[in-house]
Amino acid sequence: MPQTAPLRRLFDGLSTRLYWRTFALIALLVWLSISAWFQAFRLLQRTDQVRYIAREVVTVVDLAQLAMHHAGADGRAALLADLARNHDIALLPRAAADRWIEARDTEFARRLIAAVHERTAERLLFADRVNGQAGMWVGFSIDGSPYWLRLRRSRLASSLEQTWVIGGLLATLLAMVGAAVIAGFVSRPLRDLGLAIARVRGGDFSQQLDEEVGAAELREVNRGFNRMARALHEFEQDRALMLAGISHDIRTPLARLRLEAELSVPDPQARDDIISDIEQADAIISKFMEYASTAQPLRERVDLADLVSKLAADYAKHGDIVIRMPQQDDAPVLADPLELQRVLVNVIENARKYGRTPGSGRAEIDADFVRRGDEIVLSMRDHGPGVPPEQLPLLTRPFFRGDQARTADRGAGLGLAIADKTLARMGGGMQLSNAPGGGLLLRIRLPRDPLDRLPPPVL
Repeated sequence: MPQTAPLRRLFDGLSTRLYWRTFALIALLVWLSISAWFQAFRLLQRTDQVRYIAREVVTVVDLAQLAMHHAGADGRAALLADLARNHDIALLPRAAADRWIEARDTEFARRLIAAVHERTAERLLFADRVNGQAGMWVGFSIDGSPYWLRLRRSRLASSLEQTWVIGGLLATLLAMVGAAVIAGFVSRPLRDLGLAIARVRGGDFSQQLDEEVGAAELREVNRGFNRMARALHEFEQDRALMLAGISHDIRTPLARLRLEAELSVPDPQARDDIISDIEQADAIISKFMEYASTAQPLRERVDLADLVSKLAADYAKHGDIVIRMPQQDDAPVLADPLELQRVLVNVIENARKYGRTPGSGRAEIDADFVRRGDEIVLSMRDHGPGVPPEQLPLLTRPFFRGDQARTADRGAGLGLAIADKTLARMGGGMQLSNAPGGGLLLRIRLPRDPLDRLPPPVL
């Protein structure tokens, strides 16, 4: 069963694709048409085939009778040997003790025997087997002596049958090639549309489809897609401009409030609280802007292990968080260095706020790296209280904060949502689960650098 699972998945994958379904349907239709045509033509040609074989049988019998008649008693043995050696014709005396099986009673055999008797005055015998030897046996007399004449069936009809078989195979091959071409014409526009939709989903609105493609329906679909892509691009530009304006208009009075608080509030504690609230509001605005960003990240080689190591060293200075990681040579991925660092900072800050080890007052994070096919997976586990299972799928939703988050911190609930969205734009992903023994386990998947998969050079 395990051996058939990959084949089953391959079959399911092919059967769900439009190209292969169209190819299979067209190929089946053409094959059935060729088979029906082939069978009908064979039936139409059966009369000509019967006449051809009957003429061949009568000709061979007449020639054998004539040759044996003129060969005389002394030359008949040499003539029989020559016919068997050079012409694949066996001519044997017929005896009363011979065991023979009459030709099969089929429509073809009856028509053949009737056609032969139309061409000869003698009543001939026909057998499928004589004394255990198969063939087309014809019984006739030469100068009053009975003989058997054996003809191989391949001598009579094989050439015609082989011609039909070869023609049918060639026609089937051409039909398969034609089906592949037609299926390509049908599926190619839809494949291009799917690729364009994927690029638009990733924030790239520059993709434009050919509006002069052959079919009118496809031209209309492509025009509609291009209009949609242009409208989305304009909407994104307007949204970015509006967000920038809102950010500026809100941060300007916040800056004035902070300056006023620093200059006018005499109570140090009240002044610090006001400034803390202003900084909190400014940080929330920054998170909003970061989450709403649609800019496409870069894709370049980044050593993930080195980046985590540097962040671990930086956070070690604070004293309230420890990041442990094994000795790692490198973990090269394709990502935007700045965006990837922001993702890791968001993840670490989330553990710092909500994943503190009970009784220690600090967060402890265990990091590890695994190469898995075309990806590198970074696992980061804290030793905090974890998250209720029903809330795990909600952690990457914007503005969601668990019950403990609402009581422990006044953040916007965007940290993990920003991390998940950024990883998706870089071709990766994020998975959250509760670790065995307690704590939140977060796995980050990123595309592996293709150069990391090359074999080492041979020196």
